[in-house]
Amino acid sequence: MDQQRSLAEVHELCIELLGERLGRQMAALARPGFVLKPAGPDMPPTGRSRAGGSALLEPGTPWPQATDGAPLSLFAVLDTDELAPLLGDRLPARLGLVNVFKAVRRGIDECTIICADPAHAVETPTPAQGEILTLVGLHAAPIITLPSVSGEYDEGDPVLQTFDYRAEPDYDEDHWESPTERFVQGPLREEWDYYCRARQGFAPGDSQAFGWPHIDSWVGKRADGYEHLLTLSGGLRNDDGFERVMVPPNALETGKFTNVVCEQDGLH
Repeated sequence: MDQQRSLAEVHELCIELLGERLGRQMAALARPGFVLKPAGPDMPPTGRSRAGGSALLEPGTPWPQATDGAPLSLFAVLDTDELAPLLGDRLPARLGLVNVFKAVRRGIDECTIICADPAHAVETPTPAQGEILTLVGLHAAPIITLPSVSGEYDEGDPVLQTFDYRAEPDYDEDHWESPTERFVQGPLREEWDYYCRARQGFAPGDSQAFGWPHIDSWVGKRADGYEHLLTLSGGLRNDDGFERVMVPPNALETGKFTNVVCEQDGLH
């Protein structure tokens, strides 16, 4: 992907559909990310990135546990040494191999991240009492993302609510539709979905690393300013819905992952 060309296309699309003022605000929020697809002959794994299977930890690193003492499951590994060059200042810290662990029980959002130096990391199997998720090698392809404008959640991404809509010619504070739906989501929803599918090879809600997260039916920690690290679609394991991993603000810049949350969204 030619990142600069894609950014220019997104800028043009936003201006065309939202007008000069809102279009520029929306286009300025465009962020790079990666669509994650099962690796295969034509799409080799991106470094050591994977979903499920064994963790990649430095020797002696203890396996993380849930608050009830049960081992967490290895959800995914992101090989950020392979991804960082396209993220620029969005990922200044050298994170290496980012191991994401989660509780697999539905309704439990416990999630832990352990980073490992690729030069020393070794295959570390799940403890006997833990549940092993099916190993899927992941191919990462670069994409450009915007704050979520699709899904059933009628307010979209919380950042859209920070826009000042009062200058729009048809603004009416008593209108039955929210300003975000009238002036951003409505005009952009279908065209953005088409652009993602036709020009970038992914659909909102597909597996994704970094960039803006897709919000389908509820917003969760994104409303608290949390950053998106990872979304894995249930399609990777013949399931439905998707799960997104949110990290506190500045975690990607500092490499300090505390209070990480895994949110279920879509159909489950």
